[in-house]
Amino acid sequence: MSRRAKNESGQISILVLAISLALLFGTYFVGAVAQVIVEQQRLNTKAESIALVGAQELEFNRVQACDVAKEFSAANYGLIADCISQPESVHISLTRPISNPFLGLIFPNIYASSRAGIASGN
Repeated sequence: MSRRAKNESGQISILVLAISLALLFGTYFVGAVAQVIVEQQRLNTKAESIALVGAQELEFNRVQACDVAKEFSAANYGLIADCISQPESVHISLTRPISNPFLGLIFPNIYASSRAGIASGN
């Protein structure tokens, strides 16, 4: 084997290592983004259920609709909900830190909000 072939063999090894590392980090990044997307969808679902609880209470007791929604949020999900009650609807906002430490540096929190209301008699 000539000297040139030995040098090229070493360069190919480094290239294969670099491509392998790039694929490994790319796979990790795609998995982390997928994890955050799933967390976002779960937080949206929780916000919707909390808003529905508030809307059910809104129909019978408008004054305590937000209190009931916040209590439901804390008891069932361990989340502190921000609530705005209007005469016909309840608006819920949730914030939660991202569990992935890599993406948590870039995007520290995920947010979700939902609005639910009572049907009018018209």
